[in-house]
Amino acid sequence: MLTHNHLFFEQHMRYDHVDHTEIWFLFNIKYKKATREACALPVCTGRENFQIEVSSKMRNHEQKEAIDISSSSKKKTAANQLVLICCKIFFSECRSREPLDAIERAAGLDPETVVVSKFEDRAYNRTRFTLVSYVVHDSTGSAIYSPLQQTVIAMVEAAYGTINLELHSGTHPRLGTVDDIVLHPLARASLDEAAWLAKAIAADIGNRFHVPVFLFGAAHPTGRALDTIRRELGYYRPNAMGNQWAGWTLPETLSVHPDEGPTHVSRARGITMIGACPWVGLYNVPIMTADVSVARRIARMVSARGGGLPTVQSLGLVHGEDSIEIACILLEPNQVGADRVQSQVEMLAAQEGLDVEQGYFTDSSPEMIVDKYLSLISGDRA
Repeated sequence: MLTHNHLFFEQHMRYDHVDHTEIWFLFNIKYKKATREACALPVCTGRENFQIEVSSKMRNHEQKEAIDISSSSKKKTAANQLVLICCKIFFSECRSREPLDAIERAAGLDPETVVVSKFEDRAYNRTRFTLVSYVVHDSTGSAIYSPLQQTVIAMVEAAYGTINLELHSGTHPRLGTVDDIVLHPLARASLDEAAWLAKAIAADIGNRFHVPVFLFGAAHPTGRALDTIRRELGYYRPNAMGNQWAGWTLPETLSVHPDEGPTHVSRARGITMIGACPWVGLYNVPIMTADVSVARRIARMVSARGGGLPTVQSLGLVHGEDSIEIACILLEPNQVGADRVQSQVEMLAAQEGLDVEQGYFTDSSPEMIVDKYLSLISGDRA
């Protein structure tokens, strides 16, 4: 009978010319168990017992600090040796548990892929899953396998089997049941490796599910930006009352030829956009108003396209009865971060006499995601 350890090796060692040092490193992180020696304290009474207890607590505190430092150091070392890809998948559903449960079950089929976070937004009727796994290379250094590919396809299949885009509505723009799939390199991974995986996933979705797929970023031959193809396809135009997006109203035959899949669109599935790019931040700032036109004017002045902050894209979207969000994409968050976006929104809103709440990121930083991934695969739930 094969143990889980044997299955791990059988799954990954079957490739010819695989760089086996990567496999051994992953195995050691995943299955190596630490051993600790048990210490027995003498039985004492009175003042002696108190001194021993205090001394013991101090030693335990010092040992804990040493373990924490050691654990942090080991995680940094591990991160520096792994080739990891982060995949964010955006599904057009949040209000029904059945589809989300089916997607989560599909995400958990392969233990080599880790779901590090999930973000649900009922107002937008949109859910994002963040996954992380590794890339295996051959002896020439070319990427040949990642568990992410099959996990993503399983989640996509679950979505197509349970979500009908014609029945969907929400206050966030979308063009597909599986709206966006974005891959980011983490740790030692390169953008080329993220692009390789994005193109492989795109081909699978286009061929297997007959869904038009548009590539963007490093996955596209010209590096086409995501917002460019979105504008071509009418992504930003609400099609229902209340500034909502509902059903499928575009022509069933696309005028723009997709990179994968047919030009004919299933009204139940729509289209999918898949790309690879360096890390981007998703930051939303709530404005206390029901006036969509004012919020959109603020969003336009915040964005680089409207002459605002460089490398920032923003939309004004209805989010609840008396709130509108300035939903921002920070293309270079290390250069133009959330603090500048927050200040800009507050300044512009004040000119309109509007109150602003503190903004929030919809996901963790790449460093925190890597740390959580390493904790989960090593069995550390602390």
